[in-house]
Amino acid sequence: MKLTPEDLKKISFFEGYTDKQLNTLAGISTIREFRVKEMLFEQYDELSEAAVLLEGKLSLGISLAKEKRIHLGTVEEGQLFSWSAVFSPHISTAWVMAITPTKIIAINAEELNKEFEKDCDFGFKTMSKIAQTLSHRLSDTRFQLMNQLNI
Repeated sequence: MKLTPEDLKKISFFEGYTDKQLNTLAGISTIREFRVKEMLFEQYDELSEAAVLLEGKLSLGISLAKEKRIHLGTVEEGQLFSWSAVFSPHISTAWVMAITPTKIIAINAEELNKEFEKDCDFGFKTMSKIAQTLSHRLSDTRFQLMNQLNI
C-alpha cells in the first residue's frame, strides 16, 4: 500500500509537519504487517528503519541473561519505536513483539537522515519527537524495573 501525506495526517506522531515534509515521509516509508507473537526485532539487532505503529499493539522489553525477558511497556497506535535506526550504530536497545495483529509505518532511516540535512526544520521536528519518545520510554523503563525489583 502506498502511503500518502493524507494518510500520515491522521496519525498523531506526524502532527506539526508541513505538507512537503509529509510528502517526503510518505516517499521513504512503507507499511508492514505482523501476526500475533511475531517478533519485529530482537535486542541488539541492527536496524535500518524507524517505525510508527499504525494499527495494533506492541510489547517492548529487554532481554537478560539466561533468556529471561522483561516487558517494559506497550507501544500504542501513533507512537514511534525503533528510533535506534536513526542513530549510529543503529542497534536496537530492546526487543519488540506484536501482541495483536499489527501494521506499522516503516521509515527508511538512511533516507530520513539525508532529508534532515536538506531540511533543518524537518530534522529538528523529528529529533524533538524522538527525544520526547526517549524521555517517556526512560521513565516507563525505570518504573517497570522498580516493579521487577520490588522496590
